[in-house]
Amino acid sequence: MNLQVQPGTSSLSHAQVTLRRLIQYALLFALVVIAASGASGLLERLFESGSVLAATDAQGLASGLAFTLIGGPLALLLWWFLWRRLDEAERTATGWGLYLAGMYAVSLIIATTSLLEFAASWIGSARAQWAPPLANGLVWTAVWVWHRWMWRHPAKGAPHLTDIRTTIGTFFGLVVGAIAAITALGGLFDAPIRGSFSLTGTALWWHAVLRSVVWAAGGGAVWWWHWIHEDGRRMRTGLVDVSTIVVGIFAAGITALGGSAVVLFVLLRLAFDPTDSTGEILEPLATALASA
Repeated sequence: MNLQVQPGTSSLSHAQVTLRRLIQYALLFALVVIAASGASGLLERLFESGSVLAATDAQGLASGLAFTLIGGPLALLLWWFLWRRLDEAERTATGWGLYLAGMYAVSLIIATTSLLEFAASWIGSARAQWAPPLANGLVWTAVWVWHRWMWRHPAKGAPHLTDIRTTIGTFFGLVVGAIAAITALGGLFDAPIRGSFSLTGTALWWHAVLRSVVWAAGGGAVWWWHWIHEDGRRMRTGLVDVSTIVVGIFAAGITALGGSAVVLFVLLRLAFDPTDSTGEILEPLATALASA
């Protein structure tokens, strides 16, 4: 008896396997996010009250416990099931790589912004809100470390997508550091430029500058970690090259040219448009100088 494989059977089976992988990793992604959200909420209440059970927000406490005690075990169980089945075909599949890339990006962004917000909150009068960003930052840092370990695992990582991890970290840190540096320089320039017009009585204007410096240093650290420590500068892939052109050259050039144009515009208004007050005309000058 001759057995013939029906046309399209192989492609159908491949599509089913791909769909199964995507569903599994999407479910794992959602469960990790739910568990991390619940854990950060409980940790925040622990920081604020000294005891989780002493929290006054009963609804928030209940949701935190539910997310942690339900989402956490389910996430660990599904991860353990998938981790055991990660053979060569699974680890090089698109689903596993997309999951690691997505969770790496989400955890890095949330952890970095939360920890920088916590560090900046100690400058000035914003320290009353230190507990939420610290709790969020610690939990998502743990998630980031966990997924970085999985990505770099010699037997079960995703070596074909290393450039995605490096590109995400490099240009996220670069953008955060550049924006914060522009904000810090803008605040620093604004004091002598408009001091006699808008900063009278604002003795602690430098608090905002220092907070921006903290963000700039944090963004620079993230950039250094991925570009220098992770050897992103040595990678020669299409993704790295395109990202360098778009972010490192095009966006930076547009920022510098836009800032220069605004500086010229302000100077021309000062020379030929005396109808408005000097303070209003000089308002965008500091940020434009910093951008340029």
